[in-house]
Amino acid sequence: MTFKQLQFFRKAAEYENISKAAKELFVAQPALSKAIKDLEEELGFPLFDRSGKKIFLNQNGQILFKHVQLIQNNLLQLEHELAEANTQSAYSAAISIRVASKLLPDILRTFYLRYPDYNLKIYQLGQNPSSLQPFDVVLDSSPCSSSPAMECVQLLEEKILLALPPSHPLAEKEELQLSDLRGYPCSLLNDSCSLGRLLHSKLEAARFQPNIIFESDNPHMIRDFLGLNLTCSFVPEKTWNIKKDFPQLILREVKDFNCSREIFLSFLQKEYAVLAAREFTAHVKDYFKSL
Repeated sequence: MTFKQLQFFRKAAEYENISKAAKELFVAQPALSKAIKDLEEELGFPLFDRSGKKIFLNQNGQILFKHVQLIQNNLLQLEHELAEANTQSAYSAAISIRVASKLLPDILRTFYLRYPDYNLKIYQLGQNPSSLQPFDVVLDSSPCSSSPAMECVQLLEEKILLALPPSHPLAEKEELQLSDLRGYPCSLLNDSCSLGRLLHSKLEAARFQPNIIFESDNPHMIRDFLGLNLTCSFVPEKTWNIKKDFPQLILREVKDFNCSREIFLSFLQKEYAVLAAREFTAHVKDYFKSL
C-alpha cells in the first residue's frame, strides 16, 4: 500500500466518478482504475459499489476513508511542526471564505492592524470544497466535515429580510406577506451559491414564484443592483451591510417567509494548526461577536 494509492482512493471517493477523479489528479483513467484495483486486492476487500459510471464507498471503503483522513491529518501536522521549527511558514495560513465575503476587507483590515507580518492565502467563492487544498480555516454556511481534525463553531444566525427601494409601492407597508410581492420585479441570487440555494428552496417550499428580472451568482452584483433602486430582493440582515452601504433601502420582514441562515467557522484543531491560523481563528470569532 502506497501513499499515492491512498491519494487516488480518496479523490475517487470524493468525486464518486473515476474519470472526473483521474482528470483532477492529472492521470490516465486506466491508471487510476488499476491503482484502486491493486489496493482492493492488497486489502482483500472491495472498496466501492459501482452503478454505471458512478462509484460509491461501501462499508469497507468508508472504514478506509476514515483512516486515510487521519493519515493525511498526521502528515499535515508533521509538515506544520517542521515548518514552525525551521521556517517562517508558521506565519502563513490558507483560508477559504465561502460566505460573508462583504465583510472580508474589514476582517482583514482589523487582522493586519494586529498582525502585519502574517501571510493569509484567501480562497473565495467558487472554491471546490472537495479540493485537496488543505485549508486551515473555512468560513461557510455549513460545518466543514471534510476532516476529523477540524473543529467547528457557529458564528452567527441572521434573518433574511426583504430590501425595498424607497419608491417601491410596498415601501410604506409595515407588514408584508409573500403574496404582496406577486408580480413586482425582483433581483435574486441563483442557486449556484449556498445562499441562493437556500432562498430558492424556501420560495419553492412556500409555492411562490418571484418575478426575477436580474439573477446572478455574485452577491456583490445583487447588492450593487439593489443600489440602483430598481427592484426588491431578499438579503441577509447583517453580513451584507445593507443598512450602512445603502441607507436609502428599506428592510422588512416578510411574515410568512421565515428564513434565516447560519454561518460557521471550521478550523484545524490547535495541535494541527500553525500560529497564523490560530490567530486568524480567534480574530474571526471576536469579529463576529461584535456583529
